[in-house]
Amino acid sequence: MSGGTYVDTGILVKGYIKEADFLDAIAILEAAGTPLLFSHIHELETQNAIRLKRFRGEINKEEEVAAIRDVRADLDTGRLVRPEYDLAKVFNRAERLSARFSGEIGTRSLDLLHVAAALEAGCTVFASFDERQRKGASLAGLKVLPVKLPRKRP
Repeated sequence: MSGGTYVDTGILVKGYIKEADFLDAIAILEAAGTPLLFSHIHELETQNAIRLKRFRGEINKEEEVAAIRDVRADLDTGRLVRPEYDLAKVFNRAERLSARFSGEIGTRSLDLLHVAAALEAGCTVFASFDERQRKGASLAGLKVLPVKLPRKRP
């Protein structure tokens, strides 16, 4: 996946659950092409984000089950692929990134783990709608997409 695009969970989930900005997310997912990198962090966070949508009443149980089934099917068919990296190196790099800039820009642990996973997998592009995560990815030397964040819709 060297030189590829790492798509963060917020965008990835929009490929399975239609929500605000999902059209912008679909455009990014299509531009990234397949297979899409699916890190260990994605596996937990994507499925948990879908389950939280049910908890918050945004989707029902059937939609939750269908979305998680679709994620797993995409992993099984190769649309989503595991990166080749040492997971311990991902965590070590995330800690180094934290030391470099979390005190200034407020990046969260999961933000840093995604950025570190992208770097360890050899990605050069990072796609996210999260401003702090985008800033962290940029400071870490990744090209950030989209260039301009979509407008918030009511």
